[in-house]
Amino acid sequence: MKKFVPSVSNLYCYCGRKCLSRLFALLLALAVAPPALLGGDDDHDHNNGRDHGRFVDPIVGSWIIHVTVTSPEGVPPFDNMAAFSEDGITTSSGPTPPGATVTESTAYGVWKKMGPRTYFTKIVVVNSDGTLGTIMGTSELNGDVMTGTFQGKAFTDSTGMTVVPGSQFSGEVTDNRITFDSTP
Repeated sequence: MKKFVPSVSNLYCYCGRKCLSRLFALLLALAVAPPALLGGDDDHDHNNGRDHGRFVDPIVGSWIIHVTVTSPEGVPPFDNMAAFSEDGITTSSGPTPPGATVTESTAYGVWKKMGPRTYFTKIVVVNSDGTLGTIMGTSELNGDVMTGTFQGKAFTDSTGMTVVPGSQFSGEVTDNRITFDSTP
């Protein structure tokens, strides 16, 4: 009995033109598909490489947060830093706002998309005196800039009891995405 070992030339003889054409089409599809699906070797600087070949929400990244407190009056504007990650987590840090009696540390929180270009965030900060502050707000994204408003709730201890009555505040934010081309 003869052993049969197929080769590409034998496939043509045994399968005919149609089978060989399908084989070459499949091989071509396998050779072209991965670069096309992963974005190829092109320089995709239009998104600053943020998507890493997969869908990432446009809010994901690092931001400079310009804060203007509108209530209570008299608090000068200041800047914070924030990062929004793919999994809905946000971290924030910055200086203690001018005139504040308690120093702040890094804040952590969550974000979610509410609609096209609209986001809701909630962050919690642990202050130097052990109290917690909660800040919630909505922002609208337009390119590399987000604008929005926020409400700060009363500082509370770990049991959720208000310890500083009247410590609510509100204001506006303008966030600028940090990119390789941004200043700073």
